[in-house]
Amino acid sequence: MKNAARLNSRGNLILSSLSLPDYELLEPYLETVQFRTRDCLEQTNKKVERIYFPYRGLISVIAVSQNKRHESEAGIIGWEGMTGASVVLRSEPALTNIFVQIPGDGRAVLAGDLSMLMAKSSTLRDAFLKHIYVFLIQAANTALANARGRLDQRLARWLLMADDRVPGDGLQLTHEFLAFMLGVRRAGVTIALQHLESQGLIANSRGHIRLIDRSGLEQCCDGLYGVAERELSRLFAPRYGGE
Repeated sequence: MKNAARLNSRGNLILSSLSLPDYELLEPYLETVQFRTRDCLEQTNKKVERIYFPYRGLISVIAVSQNKRHESEAGIIGWEGMTGASVVLRSEPALTNIFVQIPGDGRAVLAGDLSMLMAKSSTLRDAFLKHIYVFLIQAANTALANARGRLDQRLARWLLMADDRVPGDGLQLTHEFLAFMLGVRRAGVTIALQHLESQGLIANSRGHIRLIDRSGLEQCCDGLYGVAERELSRLFAPRYGGE
């Protein structure tokens, strides 16, 4: 899914997919924003203030139990996506926490402005619904991986997904961070990383993980990676590269 370089100057796949009339409708309401690690973009049971379209960085969507004692990552968002699903679906408040995990930048629009614009253009809302559909597939496959996948398979899947969204050669990720994302102990992540490295699939040094063999990592996933990625390519491929 590594197609970030093929986007036009709009910088985000959803923004790039919009027709010129829809983009011109939205653009005056967009502001440029910076994402810092651990920024909270949405909080469960709170009103959504802004919707974000990342250019760079990595954002985690966290499911939270009713008593707030348990939480787990449901999915990730990068240059291909957006936050604000509850606003698009007209179903506020938010029921997940959304945090920045890797800093970056992007654009943002006030929730009220976006609701007003979607009322003016059904095709604008349709573009956002496509992303929500793909994210639902990603979340479903996360549930499948968590239920049926070995830890090394789940880790390989997560690394592929992060690599899809983070430009450059490698990922700056601590074992503690990966343990939280995968909902396991740090020791388990260490063993899984060592296993992937012993297979020649990654190189891991002091929190810097470089993917050496993406094809091998995909094989390691045993089908747990690729469904959402193919659907994203199918839905948005006509607009890759912009105008």
